[in-house]
Amino acid sequence: MKQNLTEMQYEQLAKEKFCKTINEIPFVSDVEIISNGLQKEFGDFYAIVHFVDQESPMHFLVEVKSNGEKRFVNMFMKKADGYNKDACLVFMAPYISEESAGAMRDGKYSYMDLSGNCYILTRRIYLYVSGLANKFIVKKEKKNYLSKSSGAASTVIRTMLNAPQRQWQVVTLANESGKAIGTVSNVKSFLRDRDWIKESSIEFKLQNIKELLYAWAKDYHKKDARSYEFYSFESVSEMEQVISEWSISHDNGAVLGGFSAAARYAPTVRYKKIDVYVEPQFFDEFVKDLDLQSVTSGGNVVITIPHDGTPCMFAKMINGSLVTSPVQTVIDLLGNAGRGEVAADAIITKEYRENIDD
Repeated sequence: MKQNLTEMQYEQLAKEKFCKTINEIPFVSDVEIISNGLQKEFGDFYAIVHFVDQESPMHFLVEVKSNGEKRFVNMFMKKADGYNKDACLVFMAPYISEESAGAMRDGKYSYMDLSGNCYILTRRIYLYVSGLANKFIVKKEKKNYLSKSSGAASTVIRTMLNAPQRQWQVVTLANESGKAIGTVSNVKSFLRDRDWIKESSIEFKLQNIKELLYAWAKDYHKKDARSYEFYSFESVSEMEQVISEWSISHDNGAVLGGFSAAARYAPTVRYKKIDVYVEPQFFDEFVKDLDLQSVTSGGNVVITIPHDGTPCMFAKMINGSLVTSPVQTVIDLLGNAGRGEVAADAIITKEYRENIDD
């Protein structure tokens, strides 16, 4: 079926799907669609569901969008939070991604797509359907700019995260990131579709940064890093000091990351293993100079060769140690099976406090 229908056509399809789905519930006797503006400025149509017993009917206000992108879902949830819930509020779209559907289920918001996948939660009805094939052609997903292979896009996003409160224009962001205007425009669209930027008439800035970083970490760690494990007889603090001094004398060729970096930003978790990024041209020299012993397990120093220049972008000197940026530190911590999330959340709260609840 064609996807580029008119809003009126989508609304009609939504009415038909809503009626058909709800009417299949055994104790529902009828679904009545009212089109006289009773939705009270919320949603696109108003429905009354009648039951076979003496239970009073239920009222539904249904909002229909031609696109189920996360930004529309977030708008619906914010709008629903401020609405007098004397009726069940339902979001409908031709297709709703699992990410968006999961967010609505977590928040106890009702939704339905035009193929019948749904989550309806009311005082009388609990209906959850998933896995039905999408009958509507979905536009090809834009390139995933959060993968490791998207170096140019990564640079653009990191530039924005390095100044999280700043308002941007495409041209200024292109100039500061050193990337093409077309690339920046595509990244902006990618972020907007996921509700990770807030736009004014001429500018835009980041929002929902915690959600962005968690999504980034999920994709980032799908591709294995070039990491090697070593053992040192030095203590963690002594070895970190040696690494910091070595890096200064070698053109900042080694950058502390992971828990080592987290301890400089927001110390919350004890750790016994050092994470360090070492530029490939310095790898052999670094291992030799620090007298590291290669091991297959049980090491206390993990060296990662950066896949490109982005992991070490915006590295910071803190108390004499060069550490990865807050962005890279959080991404790495969220890929850690230990207490990485605790340490990551502490950094997010400290570095992006004004943006995490936007």
